This record gives sequence, C-alpha cells and structure tokens, in this order.
Amino acid sequence: MVERATKELFNEIKHASEADQFMTNMATSFIRTNPAEYLAELIQIKHVTKSQVIRRANLTPSIGYQYFDGKRRPNRARIIALGFGFQLTLTELNTMLKRTGYAVLYAKDEWDALVIFALSQRFDLNRTDELLYQYGLGTITDEDSRSCQHPH
Repeated sequence: MVERATKELFNEIKHASEADQFMTNMATSFIRTNPAEYLAELIQIKHVTKSQVIRRANLTPSIGYQYFDGKRRPNRARIIALGFGFQLTLTELNTMLKRTGYAVLYAKDEWDALVIFALSQRFDLNRTDELLYQYGLGTITDEDSRSCQHPH
C-alpha cells in the first residue's frame, strides 16, 4: 500500500461525518507505536549492536535490553537517549519520536531546543547532558532530573 500524505489524512479526518468512517479508511495509515519493533529496524539500518547503542545511551544493560525485547516501554527521554545511542541526526530522532508515539523535539521548548542544538552540533549524550545541566534543565539520563523536563 502506498503511504498517504499527512495532509490528505488530515483532510479526511476533518471532513468525515463519523469517527467510524475515517478510522476504518485510515487504519493502515496510522503509525504503530511499538518501540521494540522500531529499535530492531534501526539496528539493521544503522549496522550497530544493541550493546553499542545501550552503552552510548548511558543505559544499564538490563534496562536497555528490556527496551529492545519489548518488556519495557521507554519514556520520551529514554527514546531520546536511545537516539543518541544510535547516533541519529535530528531528522532521524524526530522520526523515531513520532514512530514511537512521542512528540517531536520542539524549538520553542528550552529543554528540546538545547537537545536540537546538541544534535546539530553532533554532541554525544554526555556532552548534551552537560549542556542541559549547565542551563539548569536537568539531564536526559538522570532519573531524578526528569521532573525538570517539560512533559510532552
């Protein structure tokens, strides 16, 4: 099946008279949000090992493998950390966020803006965490600082 443009889908939703009408017609167009499946795709595309990604994402092996095996669902910050683990570009990371059901990085959010900057500068996760910390915004990897992040 050919992928339909977002604009086309948006128009179909706006002009539908009943939810059943567009839900049935669009069922194959919705993004499925199984992070483990997307992580498996990225392993193949990026030619990296799970252990390399987990290490670069600053995750403990037990938690990292649970994400890859689908036993745990990573939150948005952990998806971003995994994006750094895969050494994704900004565009690739935003695709990963969308495909796993999370909001893309938003330039008007100060935490997100610094992550966007770090990605554009090709910072690794440690350097990105240092930048976020420098501005009093917590970090991507520190559990205790997640409350500093804006919910998305």
